[in-house]
Amino acid sequence: MGLLKSTPAVGLEFDTGAIRAVQLRGTARSASIEAIAKVSIPEEAVIEGVIIDTERVAVALENLWSTYQIKSREVVLGISNQGVFMRNATFPKIPEKKLAQALRFQAADYFPIPMPQLIFDFSVVGEHAGESSTELEVLMVAARREMLDNFLKVLEKAKLQPVIVDASFLALLRVIPENRLSGTVLLAEIANGLATLLLISGGIPRFARLIPYSLQSYAREMKLQLSEILTALPQVAAAKEEEISEAYNVFPVAWGSILADDIRSSVNYYLTQRSDNAVDTIFLSGRGAQIPGLKEFLYQELEVPVEIINPLTALGDYLPTNDIKKEAPEFSASIGLALRGLEG
Repeated sequence: MGLLKSTPAVGLEFDTGAIRAVQLRGTARSASIEAIAKVSIPEEAVIEGVIIDTERVAVALENLWSTYQIKSREVVLGISNQGVFMRNATFPKIPEKKLAQALRFQAADYFPIPMPQLIFDFSVVGEHAGESSTELEVLMVAARREMLDNFLKVLEKAKLQPVIVDASFLALLRVIPENRLSGTVLLAEIANGLATLLLISGGIPRFARLIPYSLQSYAREMKLQLSEILTALPQVAAAKEEEISEAYNVFPVAWGSILADDIRSSVNYYLTQRSDNAVDTIFLSGRGAQIPGLKEFLYQELEVPVEIINPLTALGDYLPTNDIKKEAPEFSASIGLALRGLEG
C-alpha cells in the first residue's frame, strides 16, 4: 500500500455570483474532502466565466480561504468561457519532443485567434493504426492570454499560487466512472452564468460548446433574481418525487426547449463530422442540474437517458453530510480539478 499524498490539492472555479473551492487529500483513486466551500460575489464581478471586477473577486477569495480555513494556497485553477478553445487533431506517431514542436507550428490552423494571443497546451489521448503508420490522437486546448492573465492577477492579489490551469469542463471527466464513458455521452454543465456541452466518445473528449442557457437565463424566464434561484435550488434535491412532478408542470418550456434544441444541434453537428454512435447518456452537473423538472424534460425532448452526476462517487473514503450530498452536483468541476492536483 502506497502512502497517501501529504500535500492537499485545491480545485478552484469562478462563476457568476459564486466562487467554489474543494480541498482534497489522498490520491486520485482514494481521496477525502478536507474542505468544500463557496462564497457569494456580485453577479457583475464574474460574467460568463470571465473576471470583470478583479478587486472584489480577490477580496472574496481571501474571505473564502479565511472563513473555511483552507490550508493550501496552491490551487488547480479551472476556467471555462468563450476564451477557452478545445480541438482534436491526428498526427503521425513521432517522439513527444518533435510532436510538441509540430503542434506548436501547426496549431494556428486549428484556432481562430493568432497564436501570440493564446496560451497553448496539448495531451496525447490515444493512438490508432493509420493507412501507412500509427497515428496519435491529440487533444489541444488554448486560452486567450489576456483573459488568463486577469485570473492570475486575481490569484496573486489573494496570495494564491496556481500549480495547474485546466479547462473546467474537462475536469468533469474525473468524477464519472470510466466504464460510463466507454460509449458516446454528453456532459452538460449548467452553471450560474454559462452552460457547457462536452461530447465524449470512447473516453476521449471530442467536441465542446459553450451556450448562454444558464441558471441566470432560467431565473429571468421565471421572472426571479439569480440569488432567489440559488437559495431555493438546494431544497429541490431533497424533494419527493411527486413534488418534482408538480414542479415539472410549471417548468419554463420555452427555456427548456431552447436548451434541448442546442443540445440536439450540437450532437447532430458532431455526428455529421464523425461516423460515431448516437449519444447513450446525458450527464447533468452544476447548480442548474437541480432545476426541478429539467432531467425529465430533457429525457422527454431528446429521448436519451439523463442522469445527474454525483461527483462524490469519485472519492474513495469520504462520507459526506446530507447537506453536501444535496449540493454535490454544483461542485462537480471543483472536485474534478482537485483530483487533477492529486494525480502523479
